Order: sequence, then structure tokens, then C-alpha cells
Amino acid sequence: MSKRFNYQTTGYKAMYGLHQYVQGCGLDHGLLELLRLRISQINGCAYCINMHVPLAQQNGISDLKIHLVAAWKEANVFSERELVALAWAEAVTTLKDAEVSEAVYRLAQAQFSEHELSDLTLAVAEINAWNRLMIASRTPPEFK
Repeated sequence: MSKRFNYQTTGYKAMYGLHQYVQGCGLDHGLLELLRLRISQINGCAYCINMHVPLAQQNGISDLKIHLVAAWKEANVFSERELVALAWAEAVTTLKDAEVSEAVYRLAQAQFSEHELSDLTLAVAEINAWNRLMIASRTPPEFK
């Protein structure tokens, strides 16, 4: 598989601006990396999975959580806040029946302030956009 196009255009700078906002919004960076990893798994983005595993580790996410994030619903290693964030991230990513269920919203509302929930949703949208950019451009993972 070869790379189709260079994604680092002027639009890339705008997307990176969103990334900088999300990084500075006050949400825990470990939580953000867990979400980025899970969403990248859902979307099948090897580039982003490869990028977010070490970033999750650097931000305090245990190897156990990293290994179990694909099965987070069955694993009992995640905090309540992490579980709710993962549920929200999956619901916003997959948009089953073109909506986020009221049940998932109520859970998220109980764990996150309105501002945090808005920022969490921006974080989900951000990684979904990166996934689509990397997959469409066929950008291969960078192994070190």
C-alpha cells in the first residue's frame, strides 16, 4: 500500500489548531489518549493506533487498559468516568440510528459538565477526522 497524497496542506493547519484546543481544554490527557486509541480501533486506522498507544502510556494509561480498551465494556479496569467517556466516544463515532442515545447522554451528563461534554465531543470529532484523513491518504504507520 502506498501513500496516495500529502495531507499536510493549509487545511492540516486548521485541524492541528483544533488538536491544540482539545489538548489545552482541561480534559485529562490520559483519558483523551484512551478515547483516541479506541476510536482509531473502531475506524481501523493503523497510523493513529500506532501513534496513540505510546501517547497513552506517556500520559499514565496502564498497559492493561491499553490492551483491554477494545473490550472496555467487559473489562473491569476502567474508572466510571473512563467508561462513560468511552461509551460517549463510541456513540458519537458510530451514530447508531443517526443519533446518540438519551441513555448514553444521561450517563455522560452525570460525569461531565456541559463544557466538558462539548470539549469531549470535539475530541471525538477531531480523532475521527484524523482517522479519515490518514485512511483516505493511505498514510502508513511510522514504526520506530
